[in-house]
Amino acid sequence: MRRAVALLFATCSAAIAANAQTQNPSAEIGTSLGVTILSQSGTSITYVGVPAGVGALAQPSIYATIFTSPSVMFEPQLSFLSLSSGGRNTTALDLGVQLGYLATPAERNSTYVAANAAWQTLSTGGGGYSQNGLGLGGAVGYRMRVGAGFAVRLEARYRRWLGGFSGLNEFGIGMGLGGIL
Repeated sequence: MRRAVALLFATCSAAIAANAQTQNPSAEIGTSLGVTILSQSGTSITYVGVPAGVGALAQPSIYATIFTSPSVMFEPQLSFLSLSSGGRNTTALDLGVQLGYLATPAERNSTYVAANAAWQTLSTGGGGYSQNGLGLGGAVGYRMRVGAGFAVRLEARYRRWLGGFSGLNEFGIGMGLGGIL
């Protein structure tokens, strides 16, 4: 877990440094709404949410897109979930990253493709159940800049989970709403 966090931090730092050296640095911070379908061994669970769920538990997320060049976008993602009931606690943390390529970056609207990875950990308090896993996948989308400071994205994604969530398939359709910095 510590290695995954350290790797994510190092990658984010490198992307931010590269972005700061471009002539027109930009970033986008946002969240999304949508549908996530989790499927494993013939059964499925569907989550509909605002923000949209991601990860093996489909909890809400935020993202920060950093444009390292006009065409390349680097996107760290974070999700956190904490449930407490009857003296029991359940905690989930999802750290993700997505690397995307805009097809027409000079235009206000552009299609994009992306590869993504995520690390999720789940634990119940009191020494109970605990597991974690790595998810790998991809996404296709359409990003629209609305005015000078707002972007809307439509995205479809797939992620296959390994480790403690082995065999889990994550399908998602979402609309991202972000502020451009």
